[in-house]
Amino acid sequence: MVGLKKYIMQDKRIIHGQLLNEHRIISNEISDIKANSYELNEEEKRKVTDLQKRQFMIMKQLENLLK
Repeated sequence: MVGLKKYIMQDKRIIHGQLLNEHRIISNEISDIKANSYELNEEEKRKVTDLQKRQFMIMKQLENLLK
C-alpha cells in the first residue's frame, strides 16, 4: 500500500508540473497579445478572455489535485 501511495504522489507531481507549465505558456500568450498593441481590438479582447478562462480552469484543476 505504501508503494501505491508513492506512485500516486509521483503522478500528482507530474500532473502538477504539467498544469503549471500550461498556465505559464498561457500567461506568455496573454502578455504577447497585450504587448503587440496599446489598445486591444475585439478579437484580441476575446482571445485574452478565452485564455484567462483556460487559466482559471487550470487553477481549479490544481486546487482539486492538491485536495
